[in-house]
Amino acid sequence: MLLRKLNLKLGRLFSLPAKSYPLLLEAWLTLAWVDLAIRFLPYARWRHWLEGSASIQSADQPTADIDGLIHTSEQVARHHYAAMNCLRRTVAQKMMLARRGISGQVHIGVKKEQAGFAAHAWLSYQGEVLNDSADVTERYVELERALWRSVKFFTD
Repeated sequence: MLLRKLNLKLGRLFSLPAKSYPLLLEAWLTLAWVDLAIRFLPYARWRHWLEGSASIQSADQPTADIDGLIHTSEQVARHHYAAMNCLRRTVAQKMMLARRGISGQVHIGVKKEQAGFAAHAWLSYQGEVLNDSADVTERYVELERALWRSVKFFTD
């Protein structure tokens, strides 16, 4: 059952143009790695992924390249073996951008809902939100980075 479901999802992905395959594969593997790390490793082992990157920020990086990477990775996330929540997608996209010398910034915010609080993660580059709508900063109150460092564990 699981293999059939995975095969169906992968089949949908590989129905895209062949020139997209390397990026599709990179996104699929990166999402899988991030998912497994978050599921099975202690937060202390992967929290550095949330921090700033040592990558060089290229001011002349074509926006289309960044948009294409984000769009493709979002498509892959929708057809992955497991549900890829906003944190997994954001961390994977940050890693993929870092491989290209682009330093994305992870943001984590919260908002009050009827039953309590909801948390959300998103990615930005040079002040522009990449993997969410621009109004995400109006819907969520961003947590200060100092709080991330003091957290001893992270629940999923």
